Amino acid sequence: MFSNCKIIDLTHSIDDSIATWNGSCGFQHEVKLSYEQAGICVQKFEMHAGIGTHMDAPTHFFEHGESIGQLDIAHFFAPLICIDLSAKVSPTLFAQVADIRSFEKTYGDIPKGAFVALYTSWSKYWFDSVKYRNEGIDKLMAFPGYSSECAELLLERGVVGIGIDTLSPDGSNMTTFPVHKHILGAGLYIVENMKNLNLLPPVGAFIANLPMKIEVGSESAIRSVGFIPDNVI
Repeated sequence: MFSNCKIIDLTHSIDDSIATWNGSCGFQHEVKLSYEQAGICVQKFEMHAGIGTHMDAPTHFFEHGESIGQLDIAHFFAPLICIDLSAKVSPTLFAQVADIRSFEKTYGDIPKGAFVALYTSWSKYWFDSVKYRNEGIDKLMAFPGYSSECAELLLERGVVGIGIDTLSPDGSNMTTFPVHKHILGAGLYIVENMKNLNLLPPVGAFIANLPMKIEVGSESAIRSVGFIPDNVI
C-alpha cells in the first residue's frame, strides 16, 4: 500500500537548539562507547519529554487520565484532515467554529475517527527560537492556536486527536489551557510542533503518530508521518 503513497515527514529533528516551552529543551547526548573504543557507537540521551514534535496524553493535565503507554494504539493511525489558516496567521490567531464550518462547507464534514491538524505556517520560525516562542514583556508567549469553542466542536465530530505547528494548541491562552483541558479531558491526545503541514491536502491523506511506549509518560517525542495516496490531488 505504501508504494502507492507519497510519504511526508511531519516531524522536526531534535537537537540542543530547538524551541521549547521554557526556552531550554534539556537535550543532551553523550557517547558512551565510540568506534575507536569498541568498534561501535553507543549513546546516552537526556531530554525533557515534551520537546520537538511530541504528543500530550490525558495524564499531562489529569492525574487519573491515560498515559502515553496506555493510549489506544489504533488512534495513532487515522484519516488526516488539514485545515489551512496560514492566510490569516498572526500571533493572536485562534481557529474559530466559523473556520471549521467553512472548511466543511468546501470539503465535507470532518469524519469520526479523524486526526485534525491546523496549519498556521508558524513553523517557518522553528529555527529562530525567539520568534517561535514570541515571548512578550509580560513573559507570556503568543502564537496561533485553537479557540475553546473550536475544540468543543471537534470533540462533537469525534476526532481522535488534534495537532498544530506551534508550541501549543492553546496559543496565547496559556494561563487557562482550555484546549488542552477539552481534548485531554475527553481521553484524546494532542500533537504539538508539527512541520510540513503545507505539503498535505485538506482531505484524503492519513497519519501515523508514533510515540515511545512509556507506561507512565505524560508526554513523548514522536515520529509523525503523513501518507498521501497517489489518487489524492
